[in-house]
Amino acid sequence: MNKFLLYLVAVFIVFSCETKENSTEVEIIEISETIENPAAMAVKKEDEGWIKRHETILGRLNQEAELILVGNSIFHSLDNEDRNAVWERYLNPYKTINMGISADRTENVIWRLENGSLKNINPKVALLLIGTNNTDGNHFLTVSTAEELAGGIKKICTILNEKLPDTEILIMGILPYGYKPNHRDNINKATNNIVSKFPEKLPFVHYIDISDVYYDANGKVIKELMPDFLHPNAEGHMLMFEVLNDKIKELMVK
Repeated sequence: MNKFLLYLVAVFIVFSCETKENSTEVEIIEISETIENPAAMAVKKEDEGWIKRHETILGRLNQEAELILVGNSIFHSLDNEDRNAVWERYLNPYKTINMGISADRTENVIWRLENGSLKNINPKVALLLIGTNNTDGNHFLTVSTAEELAGGIKKICTILNEKLPDTEILIMGILPYGYKPNHRDNINKATNNIVSKFPEKLPFVHYIDISDVYYDANGKVIKELMPDFLHPNAEGHMLMFEVLNDKIKELMVK
């Protein structure tokens, strides 16, 4: 009889421990799922120039626009006078709105899209190029992982689709950075690998990576197209939209 009681006590103790461990496991999972991805949060910059640029974009909103460019300095610099030929050939025909702001990260774009940038417009295509500043440890305090950055890009796509349900979203792979292999460029490429799978589950999203046009035969970034090994110059931008042209045309008639 005593042996039987001891057996019951032992079973009870083991069962209690297993239940406690499982409970702790569930709590850990629940806590981890509540941690916010910093790259997918809305962050407003207080910089006067940034706010002025955002207001300039709001003033450009036009119901006739068929194409919007959502991104950072790589799009912002399209407003330079030496890019007029790019506009005349590829952008003006779609009454394009340039929504690029220099030094923007995914979180800044998210704030802008949630605060007026998409009001009263219904473009056929949104061209999205964002992310390289999220991996810049020289000018920013935090560096996103590939998973975080992909999550931020996905958040942007979700907002675009919610506010512009009839718009096709074309994500560009993050462009090359640096003359030789480096950690920042490696994160960007890992992000592209994740983002390239988005169209499999998001039917309104399309993906294109044109990075190859900026590399020479030895795999080095062509300085004549990207003088700082990050931003396309006028020739680099002309080449960009020459390569994108067919895909944009295709999405315009979907």
